[in-house]
Amino acid sequence: MRLVALDFDGTLLNRDGSIAGATVQQMQRLHDRGCHVAIATGRPYPVTVDILLNNGLGPHNGFPQILICDERDVFFLKGDGYRPWLPWNKDAYNKELGLLSLSRQVVTGMALDHGCEFLVNNKYMQRNRGYVEIFYWSREQAEEAFPLFVERLRNQEIKPVRNNRLIAFRWRDVGKGIILAKVAESLALDPDDVMAMGDSYNDLDMLLRFNAATTQNADDEIKDAVREKNGIVADSSYSLGVAEVLAQL
Repeated sequence: MRLVALDFDGTLLNRDGSIAGATVQQMQRLHDRGCHVAIATGRPYPVTVDILLNNGLGPHNGFPQILICDERDVFFLKGDGYRPWLPWNKDAYNKELGLLSLSRQVVTGMALDHGCEFLVNNKYMQRNRGYVEIFYWSREQAEEAFPLFVERLRNQEIKPVRNNRLIAFRWRDVGKGIILAKVAESLALDPDDVMAMGDSYNDLDMLLRFNAATTQNADDEIKDAVREKNGIVADSSYSLGVAEVLAQL
């Protein structure tokens, strides 16, 4: 493998936000052998960097070399810091800003037509991150509502993206799988050169595009998808599951 992309929450991170020492050692081993290590997360860039620094990772030790944040923005490690991938980051953010009005209409219509009860991120957060996100009280409610949004947004420029009990409304040309493919292409890598690890529905496209692996705590649908691709399902959960997979590369 020449590029390994790791989901953050539920995969690389333990529940307390820590990364297992064994996992850091395996990431270091891959880095020393010339493999790029990437983070692919829905978290914003500042939060992602803080979590990495709290775990002793970042520019000072040379990895991860690539950050995919908000499932849209790309940052490459250069020198003593991460640099945004321009003009992509700016153009994609502005494109999503232009779709906020449509996303708000869809969310309002769903609430009125189907009597759905959910929380919505406020307009400051929508402009800051570029998209509307709603929060259901349970994962089951989100799973039930998700197909309704898919149907309503068919052939539109925005798509719903589900992660546990959250549904975000994103430009159709962003997402972990799409952005990771762009990054791989920029590095002149074939899909067979890339491995992706994730645990939930918003990781599925990434897992289907590349060599796939997951941890034992992953959603059943994710483990089934990885097995169908003859990928690796670790016996361990969370961060130790990542260490288990990386040790096999």
